[in-house]
Amino acid sequence: MESEKWVIKNGTIVNPEYGEIKADIKVENGVVSAIGKRLCEDGCKVYDAAGKYIFPGFIDTHVHLGNFNSFEDDCRTETVSAAAGGVTTLCQMAKASKLAKYRPPQTSYHEVLGEITDIIDKNSSVDIAMHLNLSCYEQIDEIPSYAAAGYTSYKFFMSYVGMEGAIKMGAIGVRDNIIYAALDKVSKVPGTLAIVHCENDDIIEYFQRALTQEEKEKISFSDFANSRPSIAEAENIHRLLYYAADTGATVYVPHISSVKALDVVKEARRNKGVKVFAETCTQYLTLTHEDANKMFGAVAKVTPTMRDESTKDYLWECVKDGTIDTIGTDHCSMELSRKESVWSSPGGFPGLETMAPLVITEAKKRGISLQKISQVLSYNAAKILGMLPQKGTLRIGADADMAILDLNREDTIRGENLHSSSTFTPYEGLKTKAHVEATFLRGNMIYKEGCMIKANTGKTVLRKPK
Repeated sequence: MESEKWVIKNGTIVNPEYGEIKADIKVENGVVSAIGKRLCEDGCKVYDAAGKYIFPGFIDTHVHLGNFNSFEDDCRTETVSAAAGGVTTLCQMAKASKLAKYRPPQTSYHEVLGEITDIIDKNSSVDIAMHLNLSCYEQIDEIPSYAAAGYTSYKFFMSYVGMEGAIKMGAIGVRDNIIYAALDKVSKVPGTLAIVHCENDDIIEYFQRALTQEEKEKISFSDFANSRPSIAEAENIHRLLYYAADTGATVYVPHISSVKALDVVKEARRNKGVKVFAETCTQYLTLTHEDANKMFGAVAKVTPTMRDESTKDYLWECVKDGTIDTIGTDHCSMELSRKESVWSSPGGFPGLETMAPLVITEAKKRGISLQKISQVLSYNAAKILGMLPQKGTLRIGADADMAILDLNREDTIRGENLHSSSTFTPYEGLKTKAHVEATFLRGNMIYKEGCMIKANTGKTVLRKPK
């Protein structure tokens, strides 16, 4: 695709490295070519961003395409939703077993990566990096060759061991022998990291064992949250980080939801020097289980579950002080008909399009700077996952991935107005003041004011181990 030449003028650049800058940006050959005042506009299209804020394109660190729809269909629909939310790069939890032609989850990714990247490059409207879901020794042994090919992050589940529903979704729970082997291997391959879903199945089973079938069918979100307590998350993280300390591996803990879990991360960093990165998600920063009680069916079901108001406040303090490095969504598209029962319905919901508006709106209320938000929504992810300086910032030579936002325009979130194939959102009715006006991907305007201008422009992002 031939890239456009642009000058975006009169706006305020939100630079994650230097803060807010009133300057113009010139884009040529898909990258930022100049930043300054009164840049030459000859031969360029001009975007007047007066009164607007220009962010580096947002990076969603945690996305599940293809869980309930085909991977190809989700690449088409959900990446349009991403563009509408200013997200220019998303990180897909790749699963060998969730393609048109079924393969066992333990399949070597060398057999399927060509198929996956071909689907992305033909159908996606934003760029996609991949975390590879691994679950056996044979895949772990291939980590050096995966890294050499540009895939440097690997997902594991300490929970869901033997659970049929999770296996169908490609979420293969593994025991500690696999976790330790993975960390040992990651520690020996520079630039790689292990991403580990942490919830202790045994503790959850203890809290759920007394529930009768009738109670399960009628369970509220609050009671469901109580049946998956924060100690289950915190214990698994503690064990993971003990192994990380022993092996020297770099680990990334996704979707952290609780005070106890974050305190474990803080302690491991402080006392053991563990290199651990912490991610939370939009839902934990904006919703509580009490909020979820008021919604239809299981619209807001996700695991880990949302917690209470005081936990939400604590998570925001951890965003402010840097304990939390990144914010993702755990985005998963499905039909509303799947979300009827809190107990038996699958977890997950769409979140790509609403992430930045919700996070920025709430952060402003809490006095958190736009620079900090640009770090947790773009820069930190790019740095941690090996995409910097190509992604995550606005500097000379970086990909011209940009989201232009109007921070004065109020919107009300409605599922029917979003671009996901899902027709619902747990954020229904919430008001935001962070309107995504336009999105640029590698120098091309792909979205503006509700309209997808250039679809199918995304590509696979390959990363090089350091």
